[in-house]
Amino acid sequence: MEIAYPFTIYKNVQEDLHATSSQPLIHVNTLAQICFRAFSQTPGLPKPEIVILDHKAVEGVSQSGRFELDFHHNYLKKTGEIGPELAAENGYRLGLMHKVTEEKEQDALLIKSYEKAVLLHGELAIVFENRQVDSKETAIQWITD
Repeated sequence: MEIAYPFTIYKNVQEDLHATSSQPLIHVNTLAQICFRAFSQTPGLPKPEIVILDHKAVEGVSQSGRFELDFHHNYLKKTGEIGPELAAENGYRLGLMHKVTEEKEQDALLIKSYEKAVLLHGELAIVFENRQVDSKETAIQWITD
């Protein structure tokens, strides 16, 4: 019996970009650890909603959607699908969504805490964006490599 291993040759930039997006950005355990670290630094403040736009973005999670972390039971729970406001996003695959409140200092502290936790990982970066999601002002921290 012969053993064969497939390979891919990329002939243009678009194929190269598609190929890099097929690799996971992060493992689900690492994502949970990052969020737990940030959550521990800001006790009492709400956890973000995790948005996975590409089903291959998080190793260990095989579908896209909106998710929440349950630190008491150690699982990532799907809470919904990607809405039209996020489905059209181009170039991002994974994000942390925070509902903006009247407490601007508290919001800034929360966002900074998650940014620090992501940057501690070393191989990841954050792109910050404010936008309307579900008709509410929302801060999104897109996680990129």
